[in-house]
Amino acid sequence: LGQRRLLRVSAGGNSSSSSMLVRRLPASRHLRRLSTTVDQPPVLIETAGRVAILRLSRPSSLNAMTAEMGDAFAEAITELSGRCDEIGAVVVTGAGKAFSAGGDLQFLRDRAEDSAWRNTAVMRRFYERFLSVRKLPVPTVAAINGPAIGAGLGLALACDVRVASPAAKMGVTFVGLGIHPGMGTSHFLPLAVGEQVAARMMLTGEVVGGEQALRERLPPPPPPEPP
Repeated sequence: LGQRRLLRVSAGGNSSSSSMLVRRLPASRHLRRLSTTVDQPPVLIETAGRVAILRLSRPSSLNAMTAEMGDAFAEAITELSGRCDEIGAVVVTGAGKAFSAGGDLQFLRDRAEDSAWRNTAVMRRFYERFLSVRKLPVPTVAAINGPAIGAGLGLALACDVRVASPAAKMGVTFVGLGIHPGMGTSHFLPLAVGEQVAARMMLTGEVVGGEQALRERLPPPPPPEPP
């Protein structure tokens, strides 16, 4: 895969403790890892032509969302926003067999041990990092390659368009944790599927997949084949 180069960067471009691993790929493909660790980068950027692929990359945990992943995701959005002259669209997807299983359970358990005022700040920052996908000046597509659950589905709903594989399963399962539907789900889900279906999914925690997800319009129906 060619030469590798390790850079130390911060949001302002100065040296810091966060790291970015740049892997030189042949021809038109370029992949960048954004993380505070090299061994398990939580976010990857890959470009193919004028399309950027933003990949959540914690496959061993089904791409569960952590604060570290959120920081790397927001950093990636900032980078891609500055490259809109060379990028025409951004695809958001997950590494491995899942889009995202939602918020990392240990991260959520830690919230139960914290104070209410601190949790407000922590969760606001957590949601803002992932929902920064809305700031991209180019169209965004959520490629749901497997389970998109809870906050993972919220991230997919925040994209402009959703497409899903037959293996995709989608659910708003916050009710099982006794918490409100986060990651903008209570706003975006009714816009996608209508108020009645959204209420049913949010109140029951139902997980849908395959043909049912298509009927519910979680991914919109595919366009007709050209004549």
